[in-house]
Amino acid sequence: MSMDDGARRVDNVGLSGGEGSPAHGMNSLGGSSFHEPMDRHTAETHLISDKRSERHAQGLVPWSTEQHVPDVGGLGWRTKTGHMLKNQSFYPQVTGNTWNNPTFAGVNTWKEFHGPRMRADAEMMERLDQFDGDREEWEAKKCFVNTTRVQTLDRFYNRKHERSQQETSSSWAPHIRAKREVHSSHETFDSTFGEKPSKELKKVFTETVLKGDREAIRNIASRMQNEETWKQVYKQMEQERRSDLRADLQQRQAHTDRLMLLSGQPLRPHHATRSTEVIDSERTHELAGHRELHKPIDVTVLSDFRGLIHADNPHAMEALFPGSGYEHSMEFRARATASCEPGWPAPARAETPPIAKKAQSRELQVRKEVSLSHLSVPASAYRLEAIGGRSHDEALVNHSMSQFLPTVAAPPPDQSASLLNEEWSPSATMRDRARVTGSFARTSTSSVAGSPSNESRPPPRRSMVYPMVAPTSPSAALRVANNGFLRAQAMH
Repeated sequence: MSMDDGARRVDNVGLSGGEGSPAHGMNSLGGSSFHEPMDRHTAETHLISDKRSERHAQGLVPWSTEQHVPDVGGLGWRTKTGHMLKNQSFYPQVTGNTWNNPTFAGVNTWKEFHGPRMRADAEMMERLDQFDGDREEWEAKKCFVNTTRVQTLDRFYNRKHERSQQETSSSWAPHIRAKREVHSSHETFDSTFGEKPSKELKKVFTETVLKGDREAIRNIASRMQNEETWKQVYKQMEQERRSDLRADLQQRQAHTDRLMLLSGQPLRPHHATRSTEVIDSERTHELAGHRELHKPIDVTVLSDFRGLIHADNPHAMEALFPGSGYEHSMEFRARATASCEPGWPAPARAETPPIAKKAQSRELQVRKEVSLSHLSVPASAYRLEAIGGRSHDEALVNHSMSQFLPTVAAPPPDQSASLLNEEWSPSATMRDRARVTGSFARTSTSSVAGSPSNESRPPPRRSMVYPMVAPTSPSAALRVANNGFLRAQAMH
């Protein structure tokens, strides 16, 4: 920025008796006046547009040097001699750093910083961004409160409905507990097959392993049939020996009576026709009869079959073959029990029942054939639209296991198919707004369409319980139909 002769100061300050003071230069303005280095124009022609849409589309606002200065808000005005004019812009009422005030900036600083900043209206963009951020944070907090409240109501009303069913039902399925909770001796590999998912069971229970397991059951049943046959033979031998002893005693008594008759001795009277009054009833005949040998309904419950897959892990078979694994295991065990019947010749060995490897799962059959019994929560439709996800019965029925035994809970589902517990805190919701749909639910931790990467938000958690579909009590007051079903919680 050039200055005239009257505005320049000498290099050395004059001493007493030397060169005059530089302040005396103000007495003369010189031969030329100060000229503005940049063209000024009125502030109304300094057009400003909202660059946020451009920033959202391109990711940035293009930068270029500013070649003009507005008369208001730009560089500070200067006097004819080039000094700063002490006007209202020189003494701003806003406190802050001086370098943020374009009045005190130089030409280069205006071209590269203050000018482009004013052209893009950076201050207003920052205020609008702060306003949008505050509004988004408030919406995230409101979503967190509404989601938590609705999920709490879903959980409470589900427990209420479940208790109403249990108080009228004669029996229900308790939670499945791990065997290792009973004794530490069950903390082995083969004691936890019922807890494993089908993906892991397929690695252990191969076709060869299952075939060998069935063959082991046949061999044990064959040995038990041989033992039972010999027990029956020994019992028959004891009965025949008893009959022989009685016949021999009767023969001896008859011979003694004959000798007494020949010797003239009086005979001892025999009351062969003597009878006593007996109460004739089924219970009397049952008590008078001999005790039958105990025959177990299922021979595979004996200690000889411990550790075998078909005998100890029916739930693992159900998880391995959904929809038919449990029936396959029980049918083979029934055939093994029938092959243990004593007799000669021995019964046929237990045949392998056919198994439908691609049978329809029980859960799909339940969803198609039955209706769900549930209660509605006291929440308005407007509030339900502004939440993230719910935990009501209609949402959980698609991820529930079907109970197929009256007093035993269903096996747990595969971990990859279990429903995830989402994090609905305000910070997590602000990072991923695509989840706020009112009915968001997923089983995979992969990113949702339209959501950012998983690195910017907390991961969901696997639940320690899983939903189970069970038949409703026929005498319950709250039921949909005779085949209505109820969802209950079961432990892993």
